[in-house]
Amino acid sequence: YQFYQFWLNVDDDSVGDYLKVFTELDKDKIGKIMREFEADKSGRLAQKTLAYEVTKIVHGENRAKSVVKVTEVLFGSADANDLNQSDVDLLADEIPILEASGSLIKTLVESNLASSNSEATRFISEGSVSINGRKVGGTEDTFESGYSLLRRGKNSFALVKSQ
Repeated sequence: YQFYQFWLNVDDDSVGDYLKVFTELDKDKIGKIMREFEADKSGRLAQKTLAYEVTKIVHGENRAKSVVKVTEVLFGSADANDLNQSDVDLLADEIPILEASGSLIKTLVESNLASSNSEATRFISEGSVSINGRKVGGTEDTFESGYSLLRRGKNSFALVKSQ
């Protein structure tokens, strides 16, 4: 995951050269990627391709696909319940994974997304907590059956398993 993230965070000016040096893509394919990237840099196609291709070379295609899926769960639109056990194991190296404790506030504290019940309550009231991409409206919000991605702020996560 960290390896993939390193390549994903390459700056716009260097990504074209890195695609040429660190991937096995042919010149035509790199040219097509870079044209699409130049047309819409916000989509980060070049960085995503670079990160995937280099991760595939070093760690294998299955691991590269797993890292993409985990990244989409954390930062994109993928559902946490789409993760297989291998993906969950990969995610476990990056974020806390825990059983739902019945209370959203208690789960926030147990996952270290909040340091106390009062801080958890404040985060919820400020609108900085979401479950599976949906802003939490109050402390009565609960977790769906299976896996749910609990998020506080932009980059603080926990994966919560619920029955």
